[in-house]
Amino acid sequence: MAGRPEPILVVEDIHTAYGLSRVLFGVSLGVAPGECVCLLGRNGVGKTTTMRSIMGLTPPTSGRVAWKGHDITREAPFRAAGLGIGFVPEDRRIFSDLTVWENLDVAERRTRPGGFTTERVFELFPALRQLRDRPGGFLSGGEQQMLTIARTLMGNPELLLLDEPSEGLAPLVVDHLQAQIGRLKAEGLTILLAEQNVDFSLALADRVYVLEKGHIRYEGSSREFRENAAIRQQYLAL
Repeated sequence: MAGRPEPILVVEDIHTAYGLSRVLFGVSLGVAPGECVCLLGRNGVGKTTTMRSIMGLTPPTSGRVAWKGHDITREAPFRAAGLGIGFVPEDRRIFSDLTVWENLDVAERRTRPGGFTTERVFELFPALRQLRDRPGGFLSGGEQQMLTIARTLMGNPELLLLDEPSEGLAPLVVDHLQAQIGRLKAEGLTILLAEQNVDFSLALADRVYVLEKGHIRYEGSSREFRENAAIRQQYLAL
């Protein structure tokens, strides 16, 4: 698209399967520096698998994932993280026996000036400062989601992959989380968001891809998608 920087993440025609069960069929997308791009779709259409394919947790059977021009399709997840890609999984996976502070401390990577520190994530998520000595397993769902995002930020990613961050959260918590992600976007962090909550997504995203049955069915700006009632009805029943 004219006027948009070259993407730093490029996903080209990936096909991904779990054993004999094929999930993705030629998915392609791109994310430019500073963008927030949303991958929208109902449950079970392949959003999480797309994220896992990018991160190397479930490598594609064919196709290509490139980060800053380098092919990372077959790289191990820890190498993708080391290159600057942070992943916030849907199931959070915090260390339940460690305190909030310990969860953050074990994830810290000072890879670049001006990156995230414990103090900076406490400024972004003030509630975590008050809970810093509480074990992760004793946090509420919303608090655990904040901790998961904060812990990922401690790795100082250049690209943040967020898989269904609003899933299972109360509306007020979702509003708070939306504001915090919006702040990260305003600070210039590049974000790829997988969601089925359309209102949450459109408040954050610059561009939208709609995934259905493992295929990208729509690509456009968030404004175009908001104004396209036919697409919303066809693929998301909205």
